[in-house]
Amino acid sequence: MTRILVFSDTHGDIKMCEEIINRIPCDLILHAGDINRDAKELIQKFPDKEIHFVQGNNDFFDSVPYDEIVEAGGKRIFLTHGHNYKVKYETDYRTLAKRAKDNNCDIAVFGHTHSEFAGETDGIKLLNPGSVRFGETYGVIEIDGEKTGICIIGG
Repeated sequence: MTRILVFSDTHGDIKMCEEIINRIPCDLILHAGDINRDAKELIQKFPDKEIHFVQGNNDFFDSVPYDEIVEAGGKRIFLTHGHNYKVKYETDYRTLAKRAKDNNCDIAVFGHTHSEFAGETDGIKLLNPGSVRFGETYGVIEIDGEKTGICIIGG
């Protein structure tokens, strides 16, 4: 089984992220932007962990990409902040789901709204962990063969 911790919208406060990483065993950590210097700090604090992150709408003057495709547990994950995919305006997140599907992804991870969401659109599992800083929520993805579980913790 592959376990992935998912954070977003930390906005300068990674204390809770550190506590979660120290408490929950994981194979991978994803940070969906805002603020990516927080993700860089997590990389320094946890050099033994594989951590991927993308640029958010509040990450200025950085060469970090807006989107990344991460492969884990035999699945493809589309990682983005979401502000380029209408996530504040579409309740079914169809634009994001289409982009993930066009990239042959199974899962789309996003942030931006500060509101947690776990669901599915057009066969794509969607996970927004919310905000550790503003809502004290984070996400977990567990991949076990063909089975994929996504959930929100906290709040």
